[in-house]
Amino acid sequence: MSVTVSTDLSVTTAPCRVEEKLNDKRNALLESLRKGEPKIFGVSQIALGLLIISYSMPLLMTESSLIINIGVPWWSGLMFVFSGATAIAVEKNARSRTLTVCLTVSIVAIIVSLIALALYYIDIGLNLSSNFSTAVKNAISILIMVQTAVSSAFTAILYKVKNNTFGYMGINE
Repeated sequence: MSVTVSTDLSVTTAPCRVEEKLNDKRNALLESLRKGEPKIFGVSQIALGLLIISYSMPLLMTESSLIINIGVPWWSGLMFVFSGATAIAVEKNARSRTLTVCLTVSIVAIIVSLIALALYYIDIGLNLSSNFSTAVKNAISILIMVQTAVSSAFTAILYKVKNNTFGYMGINE
């Protein structure tokens, strides 16, 4: 901040050149985040979460299995919907705090999707009796693989933005 005192003793302050450059760099990096990527990833995560939940409804009509007993389709689908909602929130409010929350939720979504994927394949291995049930579980596991890929790509982008903007987040935050 630069301070100037005039002859009539009035004081004016203005941002110095370094602060202006840091603000410009920070704004450029945040604009790169706001250009639509979070919304695209968020909508795809929400859609995948809702697809997983809706595709698992026919499994309620089949025999009881491990994934139905512990509710894997519902808690994994809801986690993906929540992860997508935080991604959309980052685009609307790209601040350090929301970026950190979204990065954390995306990492948790990856972990949840890997756990759900493992449970689906364990359940498929244990219950080979029904072709319909196995086909539905295979379709859901493919959706979970896509969700894992989407979450991983989005997490990598968020991590890159977080590392690039870390030094610039303190100004006017």
